[in-house]
Amino acid sequence: MISMKIPYTFYLLAAMWGLQLIQSSIWPDLGHYGILPRKMEGVVGIAFAPWIHQGWWHLMSNSIPFVILGTVIELKSKALFWEVTLIIMVIAGVITWTFGSSAYHAGASGLILGYWSFILAEAYYSRSVKSLITALIVLFIYAGFILIVFDFRTHISWVGHVGGLIAGIVAAKFYAGSEKE
Repeated sequence: MISMKIPYTFYLLAAMWGLQLIQSSIWPDLGHYGILPRKMEGVVGIAFAPWIHQGWWHLMSNSIPFVILGTVIELKSKALFWEVTLIIMVIAGVITWTFGSSAYHAGASGLILGYWSFILAEAYYSRSVKSLITALIVLFIYAGFILIVFDFRTHISWVGHVGGLIAGIVAAKFYAGSEKE
C-alpha cells in the first residue's frame, strides 16, 4: 500500500483558514498582529503577518499559489521548506517593517513571492536540469507575479512583495552555498 503524506503547506493553509474563520466569527480583527512598520509593537508581526489575512478574498487569492509553490519547495526537502519559509519570513518581514507604509501589513503574499523567487533563483544557482524545468513551469504559470511588485495601490503592501522577492533570492543563494541537489 502506498503511503502518502500530506505536505506541510496544507497544514499551514488550514491554519490560515482557521485564523480567518476565528477572525470572521468571534475575534473581529487579528490585523493588529501584522507588521506595523517602524514601531516596536509591529516587530511581532514579522512572525504572525503571513498567517493573517484581511478578509476571505485576500486569503483565497493567496491559498492556491501558497500551496503550489510551497509544495514545490517541500518536495525537494521538508527541512529546506522550513528553512526557506523562515528565511523569507524574517527578511521580508524586516524589509516591510523598515520600509513599509505606516499601516498594518498582513498576508502570505510576501512569503508566496519569496517561494516563487526562491524556485527561480535556485534553478539559476544549481543549474540542474530538474530545477531548471521546475523553474520554467513555475515561471510560465506565475509570470504575472512580477507585475505584483509594481502594484502601488494603497491597500497593497508592495514593499512586502519586494521584500519577499529579495528574501527568496537570498534564501536560494544561501541554499546554493550550503548544499546541492
